Amino acid sequence: MGQIKNVILDTLFPRHCLGCQIDLIGHDGSYICSDCLINIKIRQGFNCAFCGAPTTDGKICPFCKSDHSLDGLLVACSYEETSVKQLLKYFKYDFIESLATNISDLMTKFIRPRISKLGFDNHSLLVTAVPLHWYRLNWRGFNQSELMARNISECFDWQSDFRLLKRLAARTPQADIKDRLQRIKNVENIFSCFDKSEIIGKRILLIDDVSTTGSTLDACAKALKLAGAVEVTGFVFARN
Repeated sequence: MGQIKNVILDTLFPRHCLGCQIDLIGHDGSYICSDCLINIKIRQGFNCAFCGAPTTDGKICPFCKSDHSLDGLLVACSYEETSVKQLLKYFKYDFIESLATNISDLMTKFIRPRISKLGFDNHSLLVTAVPLHWYRLNWRGFNQSELMARNISECFDWQSDFRLLKRLAARTPQADIKDRLQRIKNVENIFSCFDKSEIIGKRILLIDDVSTTGSTLDACAKALKLAGAVEVTGFVFARN
C-alpha cells in the first residue's frame, strides 16, 4: 500500500533531490539521494557555543562559562554545506516531516564514536528537545527537534522525556532576528520546568535543529539547571 501511495505522489508531485536535483522517483519517499547524503561531511572539531573558540569535546570555554548555563555544544554538520541548508529549510519551513530520519541519522553518525569519551550512558543521561510554543506546534504540526531527539534516543536506548521543558510565550522566531543581543533578549525567561522530579541529578542532552548564538539552548539550560540538572549539553544538526 505504501509503495502504491509513493507512486501516486511521485506522479502528481515529482520529487527531486534537495542536494543535486536529480529525479527521485522510486527512492521510497526520500527527498535526498544516497550520493548527496553520503557526501555530507560530519564535523570533527569542537567550538565554544558562544565565542567560537576551539574547545575540548564541545565544552564551553572558561571565558564564557561563568556567564552561561549551557555546559557544552555538539554540532554534527556544517551549515555551509548546500545539502545541510536544504535539509533544514525543507524540514522546518516546508514541513517535510520524513526528513527527521535523514537528519537524525547524520547526528547519530557524529555522536556514535564519541559516546564513550563524552561519558554518555543510560543511567545518568536524559534526552530532551527544545520545545515549541503550543501555537507554533499546532501551526507546524510537529516539533522538528523532538522528532530528531526521539530517533537519537531510541537508537542508543537512552532515557528521554519531552515534557521536561515548556515554552511560556510565543515570540518572534530566532531565525527572523539578526541582532545577537536581541536574540538573547527574545528568549529570556520563556522556558520553565514544571515537573522537576525527573530532572534532579541528571545530565541532559538537549536536542535542537540549528544553533546560531546559542541563546535558545542557554535559556533552556538555565531552566533545567534551576530544576536540578547537573549538566546540560546541547546537540544540534548544524550551526549557522
